[in-house]
Amino acid sequence: MSARVPLTKDRLFARALAIVDADGLDALTMRRLASEFGVEAASLYHHVSGKGEVLDGALALMRREMTFADPLPQDWPDLMEVVFVRYLEVLMSHPHLLPLAGRHLESDPAEGLPYLVAQGLPVAQAVELWQGLMAVTVGFAVFATRSFERQSAYLGGELAEAMATWSSRTARHTIRHIIAPHVAGSRVDETA
Repeated sequence: MSARVPLTKDRLFARALAIVDADGLDALTMRRLASEFGVEAASLYHHVSGKGEVLDGALALMRREMTFADPLPQDWPDLMEVVFVRYLEVLMSHPHLLPLAGRHLESDPAEGLPYLVAQGLPVAQAVELWQGLMAVTVGFAVFATRSFERQSAYLGGELAEAMATWSSRTARHTIRHIIAPHVAGSRVDETA
């Protein structure tokens, strides 16, 4: 009889991420996760408080894929572009986690908004920029990872074919356009 590998949070979170990636968020249950390890669901509660913690752990694992080539850009507009393009790539690798893309985790570094404010952006402008970048990144990932072939079929021919593909070049271009008005000296005050 072989010895069972001990359960750990890391192993639980990794397996949870694999289940979600393969079968979607609804497929992840404590019972299913336990069966993957050959134990009863109650055994999992010695390691985690519940499904919420498991989802947070899987999401944290996904976000650890946010790795970057050195050196990182020194100016904030280029850095934001690199960060959000990478987040888009990570989200597209884990499309079933898209509903949780904006979920805050205790393990998240508090760098985004405070970083933008430290670069001289007023709070309202930093929030506007952050929200715009998050919206386009998550929205693009939703469209890029779902099949919109049928939804665009009404266009016919070349247009339908073109709409079925979501290019990362388009995402990068759009991210640059969201950042551009926020660069010092180019912001136009919009009071309307």
